[in-house]
Amino acid sequence: MRRLFIQFYMLLMVCFIVAVMLVGAVYKQAVDDVGERYLSDLLRTTLSLIEADLHGVPEDRWTETLATSNHDFTFKVNVEKQSNYVLDEESEEALNRGEIVMLEDKYLFLQKIEDSNYLLVAGPLRYLFFLHQLKWVDYALLGLLGLSMAIPVFLWMQPHWKDLVLLEKTAGKLAGGDFSARVNLPGRSGVSQVGEAFNHMADNIAALLASKKALTNAVAHELRTPLARLRYRLALLEGEEDSPAKQAMEKDITAIETLVEELLFHAKLDRPEAPLKLAGFNAVEWARERIELQLPLAEHLDWQMPEPAETEFLADQYLLTRALDNFLSNARRYARNTIRTTVQVENRNCVVMVDDDGPGIPEEDRARIFDPFIRLDESRGRKTGGHGLGLAIVAGIARLHHGEVKVEASPLGGSRFILRWPI
Repeated sequence: MRRLFIQFYMLLMVCFIVAVMLVGAVYKQAVDDVGERYLSDLLRTTLSLIEADLHGVPEDRWTETLATSNHDFTFKVNVEKQSNYVLDEESEEALNRGEIVMLEDKYLFLQKIEDSNYLLVAGPLRYLFFLHQLKWVDYALLGLLGLSMAIPVFLWMQPHWKDLVLLEKTAGKLAGGDFSARVNLPGRSGVSQVGEAFNHMADNIAALLASKKALTNAVAHELRTPLARLRYRLALLEGEEDSPAKQAMEKDITAIETLVEELLFHAKLDRPEAPLKLAGFNAVEWARERIELQLPLAEHLDWQMPEPAETEFLADQYLLTRALDNFLSNARRYARNTIRTTVQVENRNCVVMVDDDGPGIPEEDRARIFDPFIRLDESRGRKTGGHGLGLAIVAGIARLHHGEVKVEASPLGGSRFILRWPI
């Protein structure tokens, strides 16, 4: 809220200052014009009276004459030599032309007495001093007014901020898998329509997910019954155990059963109530066991694993095993010579990396490779097997662990798959 308040307040202050400067410029111009004319007329009349009093009086008696003058001025008037004042060239020329010159810093007005080297000096004028002081009073009042505007801004923003925080927390629950989370805002709230739109969106998401899960479960379970019948009928066939047709049928049925299991497992990972059985385990020994199970399937490959220090992972070991197996199987299909597996704890994150020296994955395809049933090369997918769900399952496992999964270029020349989650 602090940042939002400061941004809104600064915007308001900038608009306020611009408006004050525009109004002040017009006001100052008008007041200055009127004030200058008033002071000029007043001083010109006053100095004309004084010059009339001094006309014909010797210069050495001018001061005495001014002292005995009966003019009731509200400011002092003296006669001083022009050499007492150091003026710029423009002011000197104005005095010689008979004009009145103002010394703003001393609040004095000067006029040259005709045919002499003396000046009539009027001031200091309290009016000018008052104007000078008033300028700083104006600045102080404007600053106080600007600061006082923070109070209505804060009072206006406080209820909106509470509602937005509630909306943010509810969105966090929804993102965390709690699809029953809804936001309840009062009708008078300024963001009540946003809350209604959010609840409508949450209802649609929950309905879509429920429909997806129901369809997935229904299809998977419905497939199991005819598959079981097919296996039973194959078992009843006698004398054809070694026939190519029977072997092909068994292979196809096994593939369909695997797909059904993968489909059900993927649907299970999407459920918000999917439990995580967190436990600590030795990541190095665990990774070596998974690699050893892959060795018989590709003995021609160089299965590398750097020797790290003892590394402890905290995770659901069963789910993590599925993820690493999928990484290794994927690398085994496409690697030419080398597969390297790395497990480590880095910046308070558990990390599993699998590198291969295969053809790699184009950068523009790396974002969608974790979507279900995505094969970047359909012909290669049929040749190497798989159902397009392995990496989607890994992405689901990463989400349950509040982590991430990504693919990037490997130093070996192929792909590097990374699974990372916070400790």
